Amino acid sequence: MEEKKAKRVRKKRSGYKKGEDDMLTNLPVALLHQILLNLPTKDVVKSSVLSRRWKNIWKYVPGLDLECRDFFVPGYQYCECGDYDDIYEWDGYDNICECEDLSFKAFAGFVTRFLRFKSKSRIQNFSFSVNWCADVELDVDFFTWLINAVIKRKVKHLDLVGKTWGQDEVEIPRTVYTCESLVSLNLRDVDLPNPERVSLPSLKVMVLDEVVYSDDRAFEMLISGCPVLESLSITVDYFYGNNVKTFRVCSQSLLSFTYVGHDLFGSFRKLAAVLDAPRLERLRIDDHRTSSFIVKNLGSLVEADIDIAFNLSSERKLDADDLPKREMIRNFLVGISCVKDMKISSNTLQVIYDYSRYEPLPLFRNLSFLHVQFSGYRWKMLPVFLESCLNLKSLILGFFFKPWEKGACSIVPGHRRFLSSLEYVKIVRPMGEEATETHLKLKLTLCLSDFFEEKEETAIIKKLLAIPRLSSSCEVHIL
Repeated sequence: MEEKKAKRVRKKRSGYKKGEDDMLTNLPVALLHQILLNLPTKDVVKSSVLSRRWKNIWKYVPGLDLECRDFFVPGYQYCECGDYDDIYEWDGYDNICECEDLSFKAFAGFVTRFLRFKSKSRIQNFSFSVNWCADVELDVDFFTWLINAVIKRKVKHLDLVGKTWGQDEVEIPRTVYTCESLVSLNLRDVDLPNPERVSLPSLKVMVLDEVVYSDDRAFEMLISGCPVLESLSITVDYFYGNNVKTFRVCSQSLLSFTYVGHDLFGSFRKLAAVLDAPRLERLRIDDHRTSSFIVKNLGSLVEADIDIAFNLSSERKLDADDLPKREMIRNFLVGISCVKDMKISSNTLQVIYDYSRYEPLPLFRNLSFLHVQFSGYRWKMLPVFLESCLNLKSLILGFFFKPWEKGACSIVPGHRRFLSSLEYVKIVRPMGEEATETHLKLKLTLCLSDFFEEKEETAIIKKLLAIPRLSSSCEVHIL
């Protein structure tokens, strides 16, 4: 009697009425599967308790998003028996191997049940993270078998992460090189074996984050085997065994390219990059150690985010007698001079300024929007570069630090030509003691941070309001 009463109370509190619509339950099955495809698999499995209809819904989702650590069972060690015959032959879930590694049993059992259920259907997404520092370690043979099984099921989006932290890298099976169904490939901290043949006819997006290649030829074969590639992102690790000396990217289809160099240990190993992409529209470079960066055929470039130093620094400045280096920098600037929208770092501006002492800068005739990000207050090189921007309309200046020392910011003395085309200027954490005099036509926006006291703000505002204007309609906004 008491149990029936308690059930009635719970039902009343829930506010649920018989026949009431459940928005998720009433969704089309195909749409529901696509929604769940965007969640980690462990969360999809948790949804099984929501209703009877959802009990086995994880089996029908066309993809997996897994991490080894999701299957960790405390108190058990890594499986060393290497007995995976039962897995490969689909001979049951409870007898995967003879050892007592429950963590590996749980992982392998779950994956094999899913793949067995999908034996005759395609897998849309497969995301898998191998963490060698976690308590669940994965046998290399099983990893190879797993990737081959996914490729056999015509996977479209493959995302593999091997968090090895400098230990034995996870090697990707060669079958990846000839997966005709792949549309996107995301690899991080893994080894790519020397390819015999590369044919990825559907691949449009590729991310290679700290991947180890066998040599230059292997990397070039990978790129050339992607005839419809549109987006490519490369992150270079200078510390761990990178066997490539020149990253050569030649693509007739590439629209977006990102090149990032990680150098946490001060490596000065010589490295070069070559980019030849006539259809490229977006370029991002964030690297200080690549000594040579050659660009060709970038006539379609629209947007660029450039933070490159060509392995130069305050200790290793551009040598006037280093003619090959000067020629390479000139060709790089000419190669990107057609860009319309550019973000540039003070590190790159320093290189440009040093180069300008020996040779004239090329003109950036198409550049209408420029965002300069200063890591310090050495912005004396900015006016030198602005003289090459004949049609600049918008200028944004960003700073990371406050100029605590008086005179920390200074402009190179001498006559400078005003930018008659400039219409909009935005300054974030401005220069402090010295203000740049720029004739404006339409609008100046100033974002004052909390760093400044009231007296400092008043002095800055007075200087800015004194800037001459070419147009009476020019507005000054203080935020």
